[in-house]
Amino acid sequence: MKNVFKSQLCLLRQKMSLSQEALAQKLYVSRQSVSKWEHGDAEPDIDKLISLAEILAVDLNFLLSGQQSNEELIIRLQNISKKFKKTVLKDINLSVYGRDRIALLGANGSGKTTIINTIVGLVKPDGGRVRRFFNPSDDLSVMSQENVLIESLKVREHVMLSAQIQRQYSPIFVTEMIKKFNLNEQAQVIISQLSGGQRRKLALLISLLKPSKLLILDEPTVGMDLESIDFFWHYLDHVGGSVITITHDFNQIDKYFTRVILLKNGVIDKDVSVAAIHANNQTIEQWYRINN
Repeated sequence: MKNVFKSQLCLLRQKMSLSQEALAQKLYVSRQSVSKWEHGDAEPDIDKLISLAEILAVDLNFLLSGQQSNEELIIRLQNISKKFKKTVLKDINLSVYGRDRIALLGANGSGKTTIINTIVGLVKPDGGRVRRFFNPSDDLSVMSQENVLIESLKVREHVMLSAQIQRQYSPIFVTEMIKKFNLNEQAQVIISQLSGGQRRKLALLISLLKPSKLLILDEPTVGMDLESIDFFWHYLDHVGGSVITITHDFNQIDKYFTRVILLKNGVIDKDVSVAAIHANNQTIEQWYRINN
């Protein structure tokens, strides 16, 4: 394993534009550990291998041996159009594959939320076809821009209820998730009494209770404090499946996404890999400001 793994790790890290230090921070290990892995002087344990595959957005087999599985098509939008009072989407064609990390960018009114609602099934297009290669009830998780929370429940009660609905419930699991999201002190607090940032963290927790093939996040860091935002991006590194995120938080998205889609006036103006953006010595924010 060692000879293939070390070259794969180095290649994938460079492709993702991650320094040894940045990768080490994501894995909560020292930079020297990553350096030893890449030089073949040591090997990570299985937990770190799984985390590496998640962070680098590849199958574990590909990380270890270079054997790539066929790309799994998650959803395909074909010639989608939608009009409300005015045309919002025009001839949208979009394919999302397994382990895609997509930043969906665009000005207000460009059609981002309508695309998301079309994928979820909340909006029926006027024209075109939506092909879902997953079961939405089992394999789709969504964190909407507005917190969908039951204000009269306590935090733990809400997490318990959501876990039961999603068939993920166990007392230990609920306790671990509340602790992981740093909401221990608020576990018995009524949701209406939470701060805006605490509500946002709770909404994120609920959206991540079950593993999914597709996770959709609409402006997930709005209202979060800086510590919570850092936690959010670190946590998403270890989420399996594909992720589509509407965001204008440019502080960390260069480290997380693999693909950027820019919407303008209801059409996909750009669909480009983050690696291609970085190859031109641009950050995603710089690229966005030039192209939007």
